[in-house]
Amino acid sequence: MGWTALDDALFDESTNQGLREALPDVAIAAFELLTHLGDGAALIVFATLLYWFGTESRRRKRALVIAIGLGALAISAGMKGIFLRPRPELADGYGGYSFPSAHAMGAAAFYGALAVVSNIGTRVQRYVVAGVVIFLVALSRVVIGVHFVGDVLAGVVIGLAFVALILRTDDPEPGSVFALSGVLAFGAYLLGSREFTTLTIGAALGATGSWMYVRNQPADPRGAALLVLAAICLPVLIALRFVFGAVPGHWVLEIVGYAAATGAIIAAPLVAERLNDWPPVVWLQRRLPFSGRVLDPDQVTSR
Repeated sequence: MGWTALDDALFDESTNQGLREALPDVAIAAFELLTHLGDGAALIVFATLLYWFGTESRRRKRALVIAIGLGALAISAGMKGIFLRPRPELADGYGGYSFPSAHAMGAAAFYGALAVVSNIGTRVQRYVVAGVVIFLVALSRVVIGVHFVGDVLAGVVIGLAFVALILRTDDPEPGSVFALSGVLAFGAYLLGSREFTTLTIGAALGATGSWMYVRNQPADPRGAALLVLAAICLPVLIALRFVFGAVPGHWVLEIVGYAAATGAIIAAPLVAERLNDWPPVVWLQRRLPFSGRVLDPDQVTSR
């Protein structure tokens, strides 16, 4: 099969249309929900919760998952901005470029990395669950018509390859992966990409600096301390986001803002620990359904 024939097969819009016609409306509605498992915002929330509420002994592993996800975003953003491939006609009104699928790549990188570094269940069980989620996210992008088959295949393959590259050694340094993400994002910018480059550059800078500061400092904050800290900081970060968005030519402010937000996420457990004995934290902790902070099923202590 020649390149032209392969290109036609992988980027044929009739495949999208055929899938939609073959599926009942309830299945299409389900895929419209499942696709959010690959949303950048959803992955950030999942990764942040796992990092904040995971056990201290595995904080480094959880930071590594965040770093791998950020690296995948940088790769996806760079490739989108370089290839500039339009989306299927079914995606009329849906912004951004088509190749590769950021949802598929992000899902492959995040859930794939989580399956490797997690200690829940058996390795086979984790890989099967991750594989199913990745497959459903990738398929959903084709079903709802915003990506071609080739887009999601490339996203999954590149995302998993990035995970394999980073985790080829037993104990990779998260700070190095954060820095690599920034280099990839800056390289994409130099090659002409403008897709989320300020986000990835800023996030990489903030995460690298913050991780280098906290990596050797153990932290054991109460769950309530983390919740209180988030309640204090989140409105500030949202307000800053709106302020930066209102300033023309604000790319420098965007980089600073994303650096501050990501740095705060990485440093939060250490900062929150200092709030452990604050009366509002003690009061809230007594009312939470768990006595500690961990989400690991085998280490949660019930009240």
